[in-house]
Amino acid sequence: MTRFLRRYWALTRKELHQLRRAPKLVFQLTIPPTLLLVMWGYALNPEVKNLRTAVMDADRTPASREILAMLTELEAFQVKANYLSTTDLEKAFEDRSIDVGILVPPGFARDLQAGRPAELQVIIDGVVANSAAVAGGYLLRAVADHNEKLLRRRLPVTLEAGLPRLGRSEIRAIAMFNPGMVFSWFYVTAIMGVVLFVDGSLVASAIAVREKEVGTIEQLLMSPAQSLEILLAKTTPVLSLLVLGLMVSTYTAHLVFGLPLRGSFGLYLLAGVVAGFAAMGLGILLATYSSNQQQAQLLTFFINPFVMLCSGAFARIENMPRIFQWASMIDPLRYLVEIIRGLTVKGADLELLWRPMGALTLLTIALYGLSVWRFRRQLN
Repeated sequence: MTRFLRRYWALTRKELHQLRRAPKLVFQLTIPPTLLLVMWGYALNPEVKNLRTAVMDADRTPASREILAMLTELEAFQVKANYLSTTDLEKAFEDRSIDVGILVPPGFARDLQAGRPAELQVIIDGVVANSAAVAGGYLLRAVADHNEKLLRRRLPVTLEAGLPRLGRSEIRAIAMFNPGMVFSWFYVTAIMGVVLFVDGSLVASAIAVREKEVGTIEQLLMSPAQSLEILLAKTTPVLSLLVLGLMVSTYTAHLVFGLPLRGSFGLYLLAGVVAGFAAMGLGILLATYSSNQQQAQLLTFFINPFVMLCSGAFARIENMPRIFQWASMIDPLRYLVEIIRGLTVKGADLELLWRPMGALTLLTIALYGLSVWRFRRQLN
C-alpha cells in the first residue's frame, strides 16, 4: 500500500508540474465555468425587469393617474416616455424603443363611477413572447390588487350614500407583431442565429489551424497570394454553406412553426453573409492562438457560450448585470438575432434595422481584419 501511494504521488507531482507549464488550460478549467454559472443564472431567470414602458393617459383624471402610478411603480416596468397619441406609441414599438405601452382610454373614471368595467389597454412587444407573458401576468396581478384596495376603501362610502358600487379595472392586452403569442418563434429565431455563428467559428478555426498541422503553411509563404486572398479563398465555400443552411432552416421554421418572413429577403440574405464573415473571422482569430485543432476547438468551446449569452438570443439583455450589457455591444450575434427577429416576426425594413445592420458590419470588418492581421503575422 505504501509503495502504491509513493508511485501515485510521484506521478501526480509530474502531472502537476505539467499543469504549471500550461496556464491557459488552468485558466480555461477554472474561470470560464464560474463566469458561465453567473451568466446562465441570469439568463434562465424567468423574472422580468426594466421593461421599457411608455404611458398614454387619454382620460386625465385622478383615477387614471392613480392606476398608472401604481403600475409604473412595479420593478418590471421602467417608464421611458409619455405619449399624447397612439401614432407616437405605435412608432415607438416599430423603432424598438419601448417594450410595453399602457393606454388609459377616455371615460375610464366615468366607467368606474358608474359601476361598469373600466378597460385599460396594454400593448406588449410579442417578439420576446416569454417576457411578454410574464409582463402580462404582473399587470393582471397588480390590477387585481388595485381593485381590491379600491373596493375596501370606497365600499363603506358607497353603501352609506346608496350609490352603485365602483366598477373594476380590466386589462385588454395586445401582443404587437405576435398576436397569437407563439413562444416557439422566439427560440427558433435565436437558434438560427446561434447555429450559423457557432458552426462558422468552429469550421473556420479548424480550417485555419489545419495549415499548421499538415505543414502546408510553407507553401502559402511561397505563393504570391496575400493573406486576405488566402483567407477569402478558404472561407468563401464555407460561407456559401452557412448561408444555405440559414435559408433551409428559415424555410423549415416556416413550415413547422409558422414563422413568417415579413421583411426583405435580400436584406435577410445580406445579414446572413455579413454574420457568416463575422463568425469565420472569430474562428480564424482563435485559431491563430492555437497550435492544433484540439486547442482551437477547446478555445472556441469556451468563447462561444459567452457570445451566445451576451447576445440576448435566449434572455433579455436588460435582465443581465451591467457589465454583460456592455459586453453585448461588441457581440455580433446580438445584432444578427435582432435582424432575424426584425425581418421575420416584425416585418421591419432597412430604415428600422440600419443600426443593428451597421453595428454588425463594423464588427465583421473589425473581426475579419484582426484575423487577417494575425494570420499575416503567422505567415511572416
